[in-house]
Amino acid sequence: MVRGAPRESLNLRVPPALKRRIEEYAEEAGVSMNAAACLLLGEGLRTEDRRRRR
Repeated sequence: MVRGAPRESLNLRVPPALKRRIEEYAEEAGVSMNAAACLLLGEGLRTEDRRRRR
């Protein structure tokens, strides 16, 4: 997110701690909050799939 730009909102209802984590990831990755949420969800799903295959 560009500094000084209007604050972006997340199009999901999530607990505050998860929202902070998504905001941090978005800033680190240089993507929107919604893109960050999708990336983190995809990562979590892949991790869960690997666990189930074991």
